[in-house]
Amino acid sequence: MNVKKLLMDLSKPLNLPITRAILKKHYRSSKPLSELNEVRRVLVLAPHMDDETIGLGGTIKKHAKAGAEVHCVFVTDGSGSVSALDQKALSEARKQEIDRVQEILGISHVYYLDLPDGSVRSDAASQMKLLDLLESVNPEMIYCPPFVDCHPDHTATTQLLSDALKQWQAGNSLIRLYEVNCPIPPGEINCVIDISNEFPDKKKAVNVFESQTIAFDGFLELNRIKTNLTNQHHINAAEVFVELPAKDFVEQFDRLAAKQYSYGTLFKQANRTVTLLWAVFQNYARKREIYKERHKEV
Repeated sequence: MNVKKLLMDLSKPLNLPITRAILKKHYRSSKPLSELNEVRRVLVLAPHMDDETIGLGGTIKKHAKAGAEVHCVFVTDGSGSVSALDQKALSEARKQEIDRVQEILGISHVYYLDLPDGSVRSDAASQMKLLDLLESVNPEMIYCPPFVDCHPDHTATTQLLSDALKQWQAGNSLIRLYEVNCPIPPGEINCVIDISNEFPDKKKAVNVFESQTIAFDGFLELNRIKTNLTNQHHINAAEVFVELPAKDFVEQFDRLAAKQYSYGTLFKQANRTVTLLWAVFQNYARKREIYKERHKEV
């Protein structure tokens, strides 16, 4: 018997209303809703097959419905997640899942860098692969993981983008950092997208990921709770981002990278509703300090 799971299941009836009450207060604000900016070419950097859906599945669908080309780059081969399958079979299964997700969310093109899952590095070879895609797609908007995340592949993906942008001569894209494992402090969020109409498709896409034995309900619950960031009471789901110009993104990432923080030991993954309070508030004051450090000159 899995005692931990049993205890979590038994606590759900009491845990959920308390979690919602505390987090709705935590995210209470009056931020304006943001627009898609009528961009025609969007590039999404996803460390693993599912990060694109968890982090911004509704926004991807919204871009697609607006007529934009959405290009999604999967950085790893997806072989390292929790699953009953062996690594090769898991990688193949997750790519097959993306074929279905691509149709649901309206993703135009999919690319695989096939870097080892769990060992992403921003080296000359990976930078060249991404640089080639940047030059080919010429995106007006780029989505990537945030500065702070407890999975090393996620922050390595962010570094990969930063390093590639330094070499992309034509690059003047707008960057939007999306959250997956580590919720962004509300004060740092400057872009809130209403995904009420797209939320059913996001949930449908999330349900495609059956090859892994991990939970996704916490991510969806946060989409509902974060509607409290805006005073637009008609919305029922939202995705949030840190939006900034490419130049500022590169400068701020470099400032934080120089600190060499061990995010994986500081923060908790926010995938389960039953542990959302733990995930949001573990070392929360430290997280806010780290985000503020991105603005400080070295």
